[in-house]
Amino acid sequence: MRAASETIYVATKIPPVAPGNWPPSPYDRIEERYPEHYLRKQVEVSLKNLQVDCLDLLQLHTWTRAWNRNPTALEVLRTLKKEGKVSSIGISTPEQDQNSLVDLMRDGWLDAVQVIYNIFEQEPAAEFLPVAQEKQVGVIVRVAFDEGSLTGKFTEQTRFSPGEFRANYFSGDRLALTIRRVEKIKVVVGSAEPDMATAALKFALKPSAVSTVIPGMRSIQQAQMNCGVSDQSPMSGDLERALRDHAWQRGNWYKPNA
Repeated sequence: MRAASETIYVATKIPPVAPGNWPPSPYDRIEERYPEHYLRKQVEVSLKNLQVDCLDLLQLHTWTRAWNRNPTALEVLRTLKKEGKVSSIGISTPEQDQNSLVDLMRDGWLDAVQVIYNIFEQEPAAEFLPVAQEKQVGVIVRVAFDEGSLTGKFTEQTRFSPGEFRANYFSGDRLALTIRRVEKIKVVVGSAEPDMATAALKFALKPSAVSTVIPGMRSIQQAQMNCGVSDQSPMSGDLERALRDHAWQRGNWYKPNA
């Protein structure tokens, strides 16, 4: 039970109009994938379903860098802010282009962003996170566990249900390549953290630009463990710096000696 003084913030997402490319193609027109009538309808549905008068954070899920030149959907959301139906505006980055929102943050369009950042995916540390901090944009990190691999629980015998996203994500020899890299990370973490899942979350939370992390969870026990990490001491600077060497550009799945 939450304390009487605790504030609960409500965030939700709006996907682009379907059917259509996912993620949106550079050739998609923003007026067709995020038309004003659609955005307004989705906001009203969310307000009703969540039983609130105002959405604390409304995120567009997802985006294409091509729309940065004409972000009409964000203009609609700004209008909804003025109408008191939305408090903050955000975007969840497309998986293949984590830096697509940098210019929007610089130009003051966004209050919050959702980005992939983990021990393997460290590209946001180069420009995305510094710009977010400079512009005081809230950062929500997702995929901190790299779809579960960074919990250290997968083996080469791990199998995923047909049709599950991870069955494709770790298809072919990708699971074996990933496990090989995770084993090296386990050696680096050693006894410095209670377990790999804790290390993964602390790494994601370490940058001062990061506001929060939204890890996946499949049980009450996992939810309690994930939430409890915030009450622990942060990851040491030495360990974080050592883990930086384990960044993995996935475009190089088949790089020699991976």
